[in-house]
Amino acid sequence: MKEEDQKIKGIIGKIFQKEDKLSRVYNNFSIDQIWRDTFGNVISNYTTSVKYYKGTLTVYISSAPLRQELDMSKDSVVKKLNAALKYKKVEKLVIR
Repeated sequence: MKEEDQKIKGIIGKIFQKEDKLSRVYNNFSIDQIWRDTFGNVISNYTTSVKYYKGTLTVYISSAPLRQELDMSKDSVVKKLNAALKYKKVEKLVIR
């Protein structure tokens, strides 16, 4: 291979870094998967939706006590998610 050749993964990553509709759908899907992998089955069972848009992650939780617990520990939740994310970073977390 030539030095100019790039790996497919790198090229696809650059495409999905943009803020177009395709990348938003992909990012929402991948962030949803990362949320469920990072926080396990118990929290995932109470998670109804995860949405990411321009640095803000909105997570919908069906359990009020769990929602309160996550709201109090937002900083550690954001740190865990940012450690697992490759391209996008969570700047603000909204728990609903």
